[in-house]
Amino acid sequence: MRNYVGSKGGLIIKSFLFNYVPKVKRYFSLFYGKGSFENLQEFDNVNWICSEKNTELQLFSSMTAVIAYLDYKYLIEENVFTADDFLFCDPPYMFSTRLSGKKYYKHEFTENDHILFLNLIKDIPAKILITHPKNELYTSMLPGWNCVEFSYQTRNGTFTDAIYFNYASGDIELLTYDYLGKDFIDRQRIKRKNKNLIKKIKNLSFHERMMLYEKLNQLQCFVNP
Repeated sequence: MRNYVGSKGGLIIKSFLFNYVPKVKRYFSLFYGKGSFENLQEFDNVNWICSEKNTELQLFSSMTAVIAYLDYKYLIEENVFTADDFLFCDPPYMFSTRLSGKKYYKHEFTENDHILFLNLIKDIPAKILITHPKNELYTSMLPGWNCVEFSYQTRNGTFTDAIYFNYASGDIELLTYDYLGKDFIDRQRIKRKNKNLIKKIKNLSFHERMMLYEKLNQLQCFVNP
């Protein structure tokens, strides 16, 4: 599945994305495809609610993903979303943003399809993350949204992708912290730093640890469940 065109299950891509996936009550995927991202082991305790228009992809369904093989608009119409929901949206990319410019999917998106999608998604009161290369249409139709670019290698060369999201990533509790950091070097730095901190805390006496915990609580350093 990781070789599927547009797959988000590769190590470099998932390592980037998990820095922005919040811990919430419900998870939705509007364009399931082959589910390479939704079926990663990091989501073992997550039950996805998904839509996928291409019924030929039914063999890629899973135990953790409830999939309606209908257009994404069905999923939007059938649910009432709140801030405790996360919508992962990986629509077919605009042809102008593809390195090859080729068609890959049974149900491609025209520019009007992208406009309709953005109009439907932009005012939903959930935490929304859209994967799509940075472009004028998305940027103009999603004012106030964050956009972060990242690059990875494809069969056609280096590709600069991006995510658009409508929440403050630095203020949310993440689903997992296994990939915290902007790249491999940064992740290693963070892991070493945390290992040293844990070692220092373990060397404190019981009362010193409790005092530290109390002070951190007073500073609201912990996320409330």
